[in-house]
Amino acid sequence: MVGSGTGLKISFGTEFALSALISPLGAGLRSLSLGSEIVVPDYPGEERPLHAGAVLFPWAGRLPDGIWDDRGVIRVFPLNDLSTHSAIHGLVCDEPFEVVKHTNESVTLSYLLGASESYPHSLRLTVGYELGETGLVVHDEVINEGKTSAPFALAHHPYLSVGDYLWEDIRVEALLTHAAASSERLVPTSIEALPSSAAQSVSNIAPEAMDQSYRLTVRDGEHSHYRLITPGRVVDMWQDDHWPWLHVYGTNTLPTDKGGSKAVALEPHTSLPNSLNWPQTLAVLEAGEMWRGSWGISPPTKGPGERESL
Repeated sequence: MVGSGTGLKISFGTEFALSALISPLGAGLRSLSLGSEIVVPDYPGEERPLHAGAVLFPWAGRLPDGIWDDRGVIRVFPLNDLSTHSAIHGLVCDEPFEVVKHTNESVTLSYLLGASESYPHSLRLTVGYELGETGLVVHDEVINEGKTSAPFALAHHPYLSVGDYLWEDIRVEALLTHAAASSERLVPTSIEALPSSAAQSVSNIAPEAMDQSYRLTVRDGEHSHYRLITPGRVVDMWQDDHWPWLHVYGTNTLPTDKGGSKAVALEPHTSLPNSLNWPQTLAVLEAGEMWRGSWGISPPTKGPGERESL
């Protein structure tokens, strides 16, 4: 995958300032830091590894054999994940986005996805990144500029740094209602209810064990909160009610300037992976309609210690 090199820089504050780099290719989040503390690690050079920071649209995850059922019409995308013989993570990861606005504290980028035989819908995606007192806030907007109703899914793929801690000392705490069971091709096969919607700890994140989606407790007009906890710090994240799904993935080999690094992908999703084949989880826009959603990453705090409940 292609990156943008230095990216578009935004920052907020002076002492212990928040700063981020945004790639105009694919509108991805390259990095996020609080002073010298790395929250989302940057990657070296021009290649975006492991979809780091990518925006996944108009689907996320893998479409087995590139096939999806467009309301009775079978359509096929080119394969780009040969290990699972799938089409993965949408059509915009490497596309040049127009920079609509760039200030010290924010940047907004836009891209028109034109209709094709594989995806006969025309959608404009606008992605805005803003730094402030509460951390990084990401605003997404999708407008159907075509003439027919358009199903879509949207996701972001940020990796969060977890230092050199052992995997058994790293966990995600969230309010969860369902988990998606997956096949060997990393495609969801079923949605299973969890025993309780109380705060649950997802601790088996080691790469050989974790590549899974969860449904968050979602209430209209409210945010769903979750946190990544290590012995050294806690990073809180949130998604608004347009993002009911969270995908969790661990890796030991995220390329950084210091070599392969341990990191956890916490991915806001509007739908399940293999999105276009899970129509019950898709968003659908009629011609001229607009969809908006937001999510964010709060500044890290020392932890874990005593914390407010989710």
